This record gives sequence, structure tokens and C-alpha cells, in this order.
Amino acid sequence: MQFIWADAGATDKKPAHLICEPATESSCARAVLLGWGSPPTVFRSDTQERKPARAYLQESVFRLRQETMASQSRPLAEQLPCDDASPRYAALIRAYECPPLLAEVIAKLREQSFPPEDIIIVDSSHDAAVRDQFATLGATVVPYDDTEFNYSKAINIGVEANTLPYTLIFSSHVVFDDPKFVENGWREMKARDLEIVYWAPAHSECPDPSKLEPVSITPRLFNGRNGISNSAALAPTALMRERPFREEVFSAEDQEWTRYYLKRFKRPVLRIESEKFRYLNPNHGETVWSQAKLLNEELAIGHFVNRRLVMPDRIAARFLRGVLATIRRRPDRARMHFAIAKALLAANFKPPKRQSRYF
Repeated sequence: MQFIWADAGATDKKPAHLICEPATESSCARAVLLGWGSPPTVFRSDTQERKPARAYLQESVFRLRQETMASQSRPLAEQLPCDDASPRYAALIRAYECPPLLAEVIAKLREQSFPPEDIIIVDSSHDAAVRDQFATLGATVVPYDDTEFNYSKAINIGVEANTLPYTLIFSSHVVFDDPKFVENGWREMKARDLEIVYWAPAHSECPDPSKLEPVSITPRLFNGRNGISNSAALAPTALMRERPFREEVFSAEDQEWTRYYLKRFKRPVLRIESEKFRYLNPNHGETVWSQAKLLNEELAIGHFVNRRLVMPDRIAARFLRGVLATIRRRPDRARMHFAIAKALLAANFKPPKRQSRYF
């Protein structure tokens, strides 16, 4: 079977009668997609059936457009193919100091059944002694420049330094207490035909964390808070190079990037919660929390990710939560809710401008 291009508008790049061989629709579809001249007529030589190309090859054109878009967005992945059996990845950690916890974090990563091929530390300390300490951990140290620190920029610097197909963005406060975290996450991700997986601690409301199942976060399920977490997220390096994290997003940059990804590719991301995921930030966690960190995150999510949060009804609900906390004699919580309500209200009139910082 042959598909014959029957268009009178011949050019130097397109002959008047183009025979597409081998006998598939894809080559004719490519010609339609490239826009060679006016819409041609195509007929199958075996049946002599004639139809307008855009009608006959509509599905092929759509498939080819999707394939072309995917290939253009993954140049690095094509150059550095990744065996589906196991990922080739580097762990990317942002840090400005080298406490004992960091050594444990890296040791647990290296104990994974699918360990990273490299550990990249983006060093924002501007201190040669700290840089030497990072190096003693066997890490590749990439210095942050002399500009003011920014979460997104630090990630982008590390991604640029990574030569491997996948990047595991990892917090200096996270410990994987299960040596098969990466392996199990990778296998589950591939079984669902996805390309991004991230891990999170088991939520406190779950009566039996051991029974938590992985969840595919679809565009419909995404709410601005349940997107990928830069505490522990494995994603193709090429994707984060094609569209870096936005530096103007001063917090919750992972949620803003998730919003972009879900809208752009219409593919879910995989979320895995576990009681063996330990988040050990001494300034922010289940038992201690930072009001400044929460305020920055809520404001960034409301302005950059989910604009519903800055609507009057949501602001009123936040204010009422402050009132309820006051009644319950929880002044710290009350102050936090009132501060967030005030900041979200102000964001309706003036775009927020804040600086990234470690908490």
C-alpha cells in the first residue's frame, strides 16, 4: 500500500507528487504537520480511495505532533538513554552548612538498592571550609554564585551540572529509612507509564501508614499543595532543563513547576507516602513549625499556583480559622492564620515580592 501526495502546488522542497514510502501514514502526516503548501489530497493506491489529507490523516497528524513535541522536550534523555530496569540519576542537594545529619542523609542514599551515580551539592555557604567538608562526603560540589540565595536558582544550577538522565532533588533534612525507596518508586512509576515520582511522609491522619498506596496526582486532583515535593522528587533532567524552576517564585517552587508540567503534558505524577520517610528539619516539622515558612508557602501558592486561595471566601475562611484558634487558646496558630489572611488579601492588590531563604 502507498500513500500518494497529489497536490498541484509544487515547490523546491515538495514535489508535485510525493510518494510516501515505506507504506505508512506517518510520512504523509509529517508533510501535513510541516505545512507544505495548501492542504493536499491523499489517496491509497491499493483502494484508490481519495480524501482530503487533513481529514484522512487527522489522527496520524495528531500522533506525530505529540511525538514531535515529546522528542523536542527530551533531548538529553535521548542522548543518555535510561534503562527501564533501573534509573541513572544524580541526587541534588541544596545546602549551606554540613551538619552530621547531612552525612546520614547521603549515607542512606548510597544504601539504596538503586543508589545515585553522583551526589551533587549546590553550596551556598561561600565558605571554603564548608566546601571542603562537603567534598569529604564524596559529593560533587557546585558553588552558588555571589547573588542573593534563591531556591529555584539553586536547583537550576544543580540540574545544569547533572550529566545523567534523571535528577533526584533531595532535601538535606530527609532520610530514607527504607533501602528500597528508590527502587520501589521507580518500578511503580514505570508500571503506571509515568516519568516523575516523589516521596512524602505519611500524613498524621492515616491510622495505618503501612497500608498507604501510591497515588497518581492528575491535573484534576492537583490542588496546589499535593504536587511534586523538592524534599524528594525524581524527574527527567531534560524536563527541568527545558523549563527550569522560576526564580521569581520565592517559595513552593515545586508546586508551581508541577502546575506547569500537568498543564503542559497532561500526565500524572506519582506520590508515595511512607512512615519510613523522615523529615528532620529542626526548625519545621510535625512537632515544630515555622510561621515564616508557612506564610511564604501559602502566599506563593496563592499567587503563583492556585489563585482560588486569594479569593474572598478563602481569605474569610482563613480568618475564621484564626478566630477559632483564639477561642481554643492557641495564640501562635491564631497569629499564623491572621497573618496568612492578611498577606493573601494584600496579594489581590499588589504582587508579593519576597526572598527565598532557608527555614
